[in-house]
Amino acid sequence: MRVVNGIHVSNSRHWHVEQMLRVARTNGAVTILHHMMFPRDELIDQYGDVENAYWYGKLRHGWPAQGIPPAPERFIHVRLFQPNWRDYDPRAVAQQSVNLLSNWRFEGLAADLWQDPLVGVSPCNEQNLEPVGNKEYALHARWQLDFWTELDRLLPKRKALSVLGAWAYGGDVQPDVPDSEYQVPEVRALLDYVDVLATHPYAHYEWGLDAGRATVDPARDGYWHLLRDFRPEGWRDSVQPGRPHDIGGLLAQVPGKPLLISEAGTFRHSDRALTQETLWGMRTLLETAAKSGRVLGVTWFIWNSGPEHAGNLIWENPDLRAGMEALPDYTTTCGVPLHGAAPTPIPEPVVTGGEVHERVVKRDGYTPVARRLLGREPTRAEVGELSAYNGNAKLVPGACVRSPWHKAVRK
Repeated sequence: MRVVNGIHVSNSRHWHVEQMLRVARTNGAVTILHHMMFPRDELIDQYGDVENAYWYGKLRHGWPAQGIPPAPERFIHVRLFQPNWRDYDPRAVAQQSVNLLSNWRFEGLAADLWQDPLVGVSPCNEQNLEPVGNKEYALHARWQLDFWTELDRLLPKRKALSVLGAWAYGGDVQPDVPDSEYQVPEVRALLDYVDVLATHPYAHYEWGLDAGRATVDPARDGYWHLLRDFRPEGWRDSVQPGRPHDIGGLLAQVPGKPLLISEAGTFRHSDRALTQETLWGMRTLLETAAKSGRVLGVTWFIWNSGPEHAGNLIWENPDLRAGMEALPDYTTTCGVPLHGAAPTPIPEPVVTGGEVHERVVKRDGYTPVARRLLGREPTRAEVGELSAYNGNAKLVPGACVRSPWHKAVRK
């Protein structure tokens, strides 16, 4: 059984890497910048991390001297990094990725990462932020597709998975239609092509405590921020009537394909005063991701880095590091697909008889209780129905909530 627990490997200042990989679990996920695993990428003039044995060996086979166990089930997401994607021909990037990933080496160890079925590769990252606010999604998608066309010409029998080069959120291309960038024809072609989707949802604790909590809570603004990928089609229609139809988040728009949340966070990881709030946000996303059955992993950004990511640095907050390590394993039914396989249909719940009860745990509201009862994200109407069925009573830990529905059991 896989878990959605994960981490984005440091891109500098590689401290407490043993704890970092305990956070990610041996059957969870990591995201790593590609050049960290090689002595040098001449194309982009970036150097790797020899002090951590160029990483792949530690990530896959473990490192006994540091107490790092083997992780044959870990999903390793390799994020190809270019300082500015526009400066590079995607075919040249594909050729260089073949040269590098086919020939990983360190002190007698060797591997062809393109033949590892638990490796996924993204050709680029957040193209719409270079320059800031760029919405040329057709151009972005064609660049990624040109990369994959060349890559598959060079390596027609690869096993490693193609992962979407994720965009930053907030780039609607249809006026007042959130997430409409995924409807651009060239983007649709790219989404059809890749094996794994990828996104970067964030909460915004830098906006203040109450506003930050709202960006996690699905009953408030969570579906526009940290939980954006899980927004059901039509969710906004009842919340903001008269606005254009809500086409839903990425998972609603692209059924059947798995998702890797290759960045996520709160922009205040390093703030020790907000540790418990940050952990609450992390638990909310991990629980939602696991129960969706659609998510391969959540690789929190970032274990450690330079001052350019000051608010996102997990390492600088030892309480958060310990809290992430102590989080439960969030198991998922989402499996790693085989490269090129047809999308796996997501089974619909089947109904069995009998009223169901659910115990309230700390911080529960009717939305997470409904989510557990239904085995999926509830609609606002269903949350209201559950509340009304229980007399709109205030929920306290240990209370028993009665379900108005039959128990949803997945096939």
